[in-house]
Amino acid sequence: MPKLIIRLSLIVTTLVGVSQLAYARDVEYSSGNGEIQVWVNVGEPTEIVFEGGKIKDGFKNSNAGLALDRKDSSLVIFGKDNMNENGEALLVRLEDGRSYPMRVRKATPENPRDAQVIVGDGKKAVGGEEEVPLPYKERSYEYAPPSKVSGLMREMALVAEFGKGQIPGYQVSEKFKGQTVVSDGALLAKIDRIFIGSNLWGYVLDTTNLLDQSQKLNPASFRIDGTRAISASNWELAARPLNVEQQVAGKHNAKVYIVTRAR
Repeated sequence: MPKLIIRLSLIVTTLVGVSQLAYARDVEYSSGNGEIQVWVNVGEPTEIVFEGGKIKDGFKNSNAGLALDRKDSSLVIFGKDNMNENGEALLVRLEDGRSYPMRVRKATPENPRDAQVIVGDGKKAVGGEEEVPLPYKERSYEYAPPSKVSGLMREMALVAEFGKGQIPGYQVSEKFKGQTVVSDGALLAKIDRIFIGSNLWGYVLDTTNLLDQSQKLNPASFRIDGTRAISASNWELAARPLNVEQQVAGKHNAKVYIVTRAR
């Protein structure tokens, strides 16, 4: 899965005899990772540099509490007093068509002001031209093996949600398929299948919201003896469907995955 990798290095600056903390960050952004978070102070500059090339244009709310100054591949941001408490949304588009969604927020003690943020997406090779992989080119990525907790969790999701055939090293048991494990009037959870390995077992549950309002799943509701990890395809379930369209959408359902020690 794509990751947003942030490497932090501390910069200490002294202004008018007062020592303040600011951060310089390198952000490697992949599409689908949401917004890049940028932390600013009112009236103080924060520079965002885009390694991919020059800035073509961008978009923000006309009433946004931000002042911007653009030059080539650099964007300097000043926060204003009227900044939205939820942050200001900003979209920056480069000349080559790549775009970066950003959310500019007021700095806090937990998230000090960014002095500089360098944004890249890992596509440009050092000392060479950018290579865009062909859509049909086979690429391999490093994943944890199924013998590890995270690896088994990933494999169960591939089987249950994406139709993968089997998990190496595991037997599939449907002996208890359909057996109810949670039924409290608000939530119904039934066993879909169990993956049995020498060191780990994996459980796949089908969960359904029985309420007329949405609800968030509580991982503690699914803990069993020897539980190592719990995951879900969706942690918030929509209200039970009231029409065919909602029933087909299935937003009131989710897969829950439990990894335990072998019994």
